[in-house]
Amino acid sequence: MNILKLSLILAIMAIGAQADMYHKFSKYLDKKDYRNACVTGKKIFADNEKDEKFISIIGYACMKADYIDTLAILQSKQRESKDTRQNAVIFSSLVLQKRLIYQFMYDDSDISTLALPISEHPLSNTFVAIRDKNFKLISSSPKTIGFTKDNKQYKVYINKKDRGRITIEVKDSNNNIKKHRYL
Repeated sequence: MNILKLSLILAIMAIGAQADMYHKFSKYLDKKDYRNACVTGKKIFADNEKDEKFISIIGYACMKADYIDTLAILQSKQRESKDTRQNAVIFSSLVLQKRLIYQFMYDDSDISTLALPISEHPLSNTFVAIRDKNFKLISSSPKTIGFTKDNKQYKVYINKKDRGRITIEVKDSNNNIKKHRYL
């Protein structure tokens, strides 16, 4: 088989594999399976670095899946339109809020003077509660705090059994608990 035919076959296979990844990404989003959508989106991100709207969709999936560190990579590629720049600010803010919460929980750093863009993400809610000193200290070793926002009970703590992750538990009015873990 000559090199031209082999190259053509490999190109067709690559296009088919890429199309399959887009299909999977779309299916995961439709099913609200944000974790798999984020993972799949990261795999096809490099081929779409210029498509800022697509990057925003990947970022949304990663934000919903609590893959906050991925947002740092995605936000840097969002510059061309007002909407994508706004998304970049929200993504960057969540990354910074995560780090500031971590610093508060471990080092008791004062973040009361900081103003950052806020979203409805649990990290933003936690950041605001800490910044505004609107929380109750439940335990100091390991540090655990609690607060209420929109009829939901938040419990934030250092989970020593899980590599020292910061965990945010959100309990709704039906006593359903959703855990968000950050390293």
